[in-house]
Amino acid sequence: IDGRFMLIEQAMGTPIGRALGARYLREFIEEMKDSGFVARALERSGQRDAAVAPPAPKQ
Repeated sequence: IDGRFMLIEQAMGTPIGRALGARYLREFIEEMKDSGFVARALERSGQRDAAVAPPAPKQ
C-alpha cells in the first residue's frame, strides 16, 4: 500500500542495557496514558482521529 495514513514524529527511548531507565520510561508512559494526559494532548493539538494505545501488558 502506497502512502501512509498517519505520521507521528515522536519517540522516547533509552540505551540498551539501561534496565532501570527502561522500566521508568515504561511506567511513565503508562501513567501519562492512564491519567488522560495523552488523550487531552491529542485533543488540544487537533488530532481527534488519533487513539491512545491500550495499556501495555504488565511485566
